[in-house]
Amino acid sequence: MDVKIRGLISGTVNYAFEKQRVLDTIDWILEADDHTRSQEDLALGYVLGALMNISCNLASRVKQEEKQDKQYKKMLASIYGKKEAAKQLQESNIGLEQEKAKGGRSVRTEVTEEETDDIRNMLIPMIQRFREKIRKELAVRRI
Repeated sequence: MDVKIRGLISGTVNYAFEKQRVLDTIDWILEADDHTRSQEDLALGYVLGALMNISCNLASRVKQEEKQDKQYKKMLASIYGKKEAAKQLQESNIGLEQEKAKGGRSVRTEVTEEETDDIRNMLIPMIQRFREKIRKELAVRRI
């Protein structure tokens, strides 16, 4: 995974850590399922699962945008030559939108297993921080 995607994922995880109110989301699960044993473990699993999903979707979207951008630049270069293609890119991005409107072939991207492992490895150090955050939320709620 490149530095850009890693930075976006780190920013997303940090934003979730700072802004997410875990227990509000967990409450409805606890109300709906009385077989849940540990509120803390449920919350931790929820947070990590959600962050994993968000991170994989983000990585996939960035990869797709990069592939589409390369295809577009290649198409322009083949039509206009390198100099004129650069000029066309500076003037407008209309060509890509027209291609999409004509039903152009979609570009499929998937996060590889290696990239998924990278994301998991990025999240593992966050487990203890999220566990502590959940405990603090629980303690505040008890006051």
